[in-house]
Parts: sequence; C-alpha cells; structure tokens
Amino acid sequence: MIPEPGSFRDPTNRVFYHDGEVFRGLNADGTAQWHELSQTGFFRKLVADGAVIGTDTETREAITAQAPEWSAVLCHERIPFVSYYYEWTFGMLRDAALLHLDILAAALENGWTLKDGSAFNVQWRGHKPVFIDVSSFEPYRDGDAWFGYRQFCMMFLIPLLLKAYRDIDIAPLCRSELEGIDPEAALKLISKRDVFRRGIFTHLYLHARLQARARKAEAKMADVSTPSKSPIRQTRITNLHMVRSIRAMVARLARKGGDTVWSAYETTHSYDDGSLAEKKSFVETHVRDRRWSLVYDLGSNTGAFAQLCRAHADCVIAVDQDELAVDTLYRRLGAEQTGNITPLVMPLGNVSPNQGWRGRERTSFDSRGKPELILCLALIHHLVISANIPLPQVLQWLRSFGATVVLEFVGPEDEMTLRLLRNKRIAHSDYTFARFEAEALKLFDIVDQAPLKQGKRRIYLLRPTPGAIEPRAAA
Repeated sequence: MIPEPGSFRDPTNRVFYHDGEVFRGLNADGTAQWHELSQTGFFRKLVADGAVIGTDTETREAITAQAPEWSAVLCHERIPFVSYYYEWTFGMLRDAALLHLDILAAALENGWTLKDGSAFNVQWRGHKPVFIDVSSFEPYRDGDAWFGYRQFCMMFLIPLLLKAYRDIDIAPLCRSELEGIDPEAALKLISKRDVFRRGIFTHLYLHARLQARARKAEAKMADVSTPSKSPIRQTRITNLHMVRSIRAMVARLARKGGDTVWSAYETTHSYDDGSLAEKKSFVETHVRDRRWSLVYDLGSNTGAFAQLCRAHADCVIAVDQDELAVDTLYRRLGAEQTGNITPLVMPLGNVSPNQGWRGRERTSFDSRGKPELILCLALIHHLVISANIPLPQVLQWLRSFGATVVLEFVGPEDEMTLRLLRNKRIAHSDYTFARFEAEALKLFDIVDQAPLKQGKRRIYLLRPTPGAIEPRAAA
C-alpha cells in the first residue's frame, strides 16, 4: 500500500494506492459512519448519477491484510488524471462549485452534511466533475452551522466573484495559496462600487470585515475575565436555505465576453485549407495506429486536435495557458453526456509544481501522469523564442515523459516566428530545422515527417530512442 501524500489532514481516514487501484482506510468512527452513509438512498443516488465517486467496502483479505491499522478499507473508482482547482477554467470552477452545493443540499435534506468545502474534493471524469471524498459526509447535528462555508468561499466563491466581476486572472492566486483566496486579500482587489454586486457584499465584504474583527478580538480572548460569546446556532433548514441561495447566485455568474488571440484561433490561424488538412491527416494517421491510455495535447488552443484523438484514447488531457481558449473547449464539451477529454489551464513554460506540505501534497504536472502520446503542435516556437527556453531543454522535457511525440516545428521563415522575433533582442540564429533535427535525434527516432505551409513548417513523429537517458529520471 502506497499512501497518497496529500491525504493526511482528516485523521479518520487515509487514501492509499496498490497495484493500480485506489483504497481508503477508515478508523472505527469512520467505519461506523460509512456503513450508515452507504445504506442511505440519497447517497446511493448520488453515486448512481455520477456525482460521487464509485465506492465499495473492500472484502479481499489480500488487500485488507495490508492495512491492519484501519477498521475497514474502501475501494474507489480510479480517476484517469488528477487535476487541481488552480488549473480549471471559470466554467469548470463554477460547475465544480455547483456540484459541491448540490451534494451538500442533498445531504442536508436527508439529515447529513459535509464537514469541509475543499475544491480538492472534486475531480473530473472527462469534462464532468465528480466528488471524491466520501469521508467528508457526516450526520448533521442540530444547531450546527455549515462548517465548510469559509473554505468554500475561499476556494470556490471568491475566485468566481473576482473573475466574473473584475476579470482577474485567479489561477496564480489560487496556485500560490492552496487554502484559497483570503477574504481580506480579495477585498483589496475590488472597487467600492463592486461591494454591492450580487454575492460580493455578503460573501466577501462582510466576510472580510468579520474576519478582521475576529483577529482584533484574539488579544482579548487571552484575558480569561473576558466572557466568550456563544456560537450562533443554525437549524438544518436554515443551512439548506443558505446553500440553495448561494447555488442560485453561483449559477448566474458569468464571465465577461470578448476573445483572445488563441480563443479565436480557429478563424485567425495562418494555415490555408490545404495545409490544415495535411496537418490533420498526419496526426490522424499516427494517432489511429493503436489505442492510447493517456494522451497529452500541449498547447491545445480550443481543442481541435484533442477532439481528433478522443476516438483512439481512453483519456485526453488538453492543456493551454489561454484560459478563455480552454474554457471555449470546455463549453463545447458541456453538451455531451460522457467524454474523455479534460481541459486544463496552465502556462507550459511554468507548469504546476510540487506544492504543499513537504512539496508532496499537490504533485507537479510532470509527475501526475505517464502519457503514451503527446501532441506538441505549433508550441515549440513559443517556448524557445517567447520564453527563451533552450531548444535542447524543451526536447529533454518532452523526452522525460517517455511518450511518442507528434511535434510541429514552426520554422524560422514562418510569419508567426518572425512576429515573435520582431521584439526580441536575442537573435535565435540557431533556431533552424537542421538544429532541431540534430537535437531531436539525440533523444528520439524520427519515424516520419512531412512539410506544412509550403515548407515553412514541418511535422514530425518522434519515438523515444531505446536506451537514451531520460532527463527526469537522471535528475
């Protein structure tokens, strides 16, 4: 049993991995609670509807014998790829928030509640959110408030409000503060006229003011002569009304309109119809050779090539740093009942690192999956020229995954390369087809290649050279 490094904050349970399966150990209290929860109709319906992860009590002695310190072991459905809320688009974060609120409402209606409001409790099956922390359910006790409210605000509601009303790029804020955006910090990012927008006054402004007042009161709490105030008691119905009100507000939140260069890429790209058809034909020819368990489309834009791969893959991860382009893909996928494409937002020159306690609680993008195929189409010139990452290092990064790579090299005479070079002081005189192929051959076999755009670009099929040192393993 290999423990999940990010599963330690709740002492009643712990997540483990073994032989490709996901398990959760429960202590005595957690076991009793699980047996009660698993018999309820509302929980069974949530699982059947796909809102909550599939979970069963583990009975195989070969498994339970490996976790003797736990009273019971659960077996979970495995999610194909783990992502974090700072990698989601506005639409994804909103839908994850709505899922959390719907589950909480169903629990409250049936005498249960959720003990926290963490965005890390949500993952994705393709483009559909799913709640994964069954140990978060607990029986509702009369008079209790919604304990997860502050956490829900910091990880879901405040980021959504800042994006919807101020169009603030929330990903860097969420990535730097794993517990979410603090209300007092968020208050500094809004104007006075924003205070009375729907949701801001109650869930951000008042929240920040009350938090500041509580901090000032901490000194008085040290004085034993100061009487402490009794906590505010709330009924289950009061909590349910609050959750439903927040859900209605979240459902109405919408991002500001407009396009970016990459969100409109399908109409602004520099390919003629013939060159685009040749590119699609090359990719499809090599993608359909086999069934791929995991595919990365790096620099996916609005996901045209990720969608081309979906029929030949179990799971496709489409990554781009343009949040609106990725959100466009997410909205397109939204009408489908099922799917195997998960869109993510991430700067590929600065992918998500190891973070949290001892740098292990939230793992880096590089170490989260082992793709069998990577699409790297019209990306390399952005990394080499815009981000000044040396060409050999880009290829070493790709080689570190151990995957087959379909890579489009945008040549030095292409208009997009010339545009990037226009304002660069560095000449990049070694950015050539010959240099690329020489460096690629140190790490890959060039299995196939074809010219695009009258030879201004070239697309390659690269397979890792057997015996070549993988830089990630060497590091």
